[in-house]
Amino acid sequence: MKASTQHLPATKAEAQARNWDGLDVVLITSDAHVDHPSFPASLLGRILEAKGFRVGIIARPDPKNPAAMTRLGLPRLFFGVTSGALDSMVANYTALKRHRSDDPYAPGGRAGGRPDRALTVYCNLIRQAFGKSAFIVAGGLEAGLRRFAHYDYWSDSIRRPILMDCGADILVYGQGEGPLVEIARRMDELLLKNPSLAAARQERRPVEIETQLAAIRDVASVVYRVPRSQPAPENGLALPSAEEVAADPMAYARAFQMHERSRDRLQWQESGGMRVIANPPWPPLTSEELDAVQELPFTREVHPQYGGQSVPALEQVQFSVSTHRGCCGGCAFCAISAHQGKTITSRSKASILREVGWIVRHPGFRGVINDLGGPTANMYGLSCIREAPCDRPSCLYPRRCRHLRTDQEPYLELLREVGKVPGVKHLFVTTGIRTDLAVLSEPLIRELAFAHTSGLLKVAPEHVSPAVLSLMRKPGIQSFLKFLSLHRRFSNAAGREQYVLPYLMAAHPGCRMEDMIEVYQFLNINGLKVEQCQIFTPTPGTAATVMYATGLDPATLQPVFVERDPKQKELQKALILYHLPENAALIRKVLGNRNRPRTHNPR
Repeated sequence: MKASTQHLPATKAEAQARNWDGLDVVLITSDAHVDHPSFPASLLGRILEAKGFRVGIIARPDPKNPAAMTRLGLPRLFFGVTSGALDSMVANYTALKRHRSDDPYAPGGRAGGRPDRALTVYCNLIRQAFGKSAFIVAGGLEAGLRRFAHYDYWSDSIRRPILMDCGADILVYGQGEGPLVEIARRMDELLLKNPSLAAARQERRPVEIETQLAAIRDVASVVYRVPRSQPAPENGLALPSAEEVAADPMAYARAFQMHERSRDRLQWQESGGMRVIANPPWPPLTSEELDAVQELPFTREVHPQYGGQSVPALEQVQFSVSTHRGCCGGCAFCAISAHQGKTITSRSKASILREVGWIVRHPGFRGVINDLGGPTANMYGLSCIREAPCDRPSCLYPRRCRHLRTDQEPYLELLREVGKVPGVKHLFVTTGIRTDLAVLSEPLIRELAFAHTSGLLKVAPEHVSPAVLSLMRKPGIQSFLKFLSLHRRFSNAAGREQYVLPYLMAAHPGCRMEDMIEVYQFLNINGLKVEQCQIFTPTPGTAATVMYATGLDPATLQPVFVERDPKQKELQKALILYHLPENAALIRKVLGNRNRPRTHNPR
């Protein structure tokens, strides 16, 4: 089946217009229906479509109405459920647990249509609507990072594995393309061999779950549950039980340490009377496979069902190009490497140039490529000389691994070639630059300053205190200072007024007020003004969240200071945003009678 250049169906009428009498897979998401590779449901739907499956999307269904799940009927194979590109709790609440006033993944950017704990809400609605005739596959960030017992910041409690609560039959962790296609293939084969099973589902009669699970239980990246009375897996890693994790901070820290250092192994955890088993991860996509995924016929447009309303998240990425996947940084507060893996898979230059050619021909394109990058732009082309997996959470901390190829030339060449494509007037880098890698190549920093900085260039030192940076698993501040000096020098040489914009974080575990005063003084001395400051938000699946929950560093099992007072968190944030007039009183409160350091001109 050739993939269509229209949006995937959102209604039965749209499916019928394709001469489909039913759907194989229905994907549920709390993002708007946007046909762009940065929207997970559309990406997965396009991949399944390209493999010959009939796929529809129900976007942002009414969380209080089970009938919303019947819009496209009962799919022949399964429902795939994701909360979308964001964890629903992060999307709905600030770091201080206040309701957000907007949602960039919603039509018009309006908040309110995404339910808290969206994955659980949607799976249970499907179950209410279709009972046991539906087979439900949960996936995405919200599912994968909660596959074992985890700390929930919003209820300040340890919650058991999400598969115990959400109503799904299985869970898929990681990016999901490979496992989802394999599940669809095996389920299709199973139904063809068992007409009675297919008939039962079509008639909405309860379908025996064990038969279906048996067909897909060994698929990589699949998480399933079995009665605890069954024999434990012979090969794999037994984590401390959910009950132990909830009762003992040391057990939680130890469980995360074991999990993080053995990501390539089968793992399991007992919870109640069940055992939750997570298969080893699906292998990272090859470069050729990632090329094929990114070159699917996305319209890069919002579905017309929204009557022309914009979706802010699309506006940011509509004419951006993803160059690679994965992150080898392993920062303690970030879930990217836990979700995408630390292996960097880079697209071929030819594929990227083809995509840029399609963007240039898009009727809405005005000559500006907003970004050329990935989780970190200048990790493009990085690779490991070893083929075997290792237990290091980070390839760059505490020191750069000798097996990591860090050549910056591939990304530099890519910037130059994409910038020469006819029709591209400006090419910017907005996903962020890793300075400890960039300082390995002065020509790259020069290229960024001369041609690819849109007024402000984002980098993420996150902090300046050595003790805090160590807990963050970030390099020392020296590489940032060297990058800052070089970028300023090259910007002056180019005659351009542009600045480096550092991202900094307040209230990370280990960060005390004196550490934030150090940040404040650093910003003043170096003439830096920060537009945004992130207060650390504990989210499942990260080492920093374990620190926050337990007061222990899971890497060393040693005590860590944790700031829990919301007022102190606000004060820490104020020190980073020192230049805002509304923060002057807060800063005086922190500094007392100390003399404020003189601010230098950043030029």
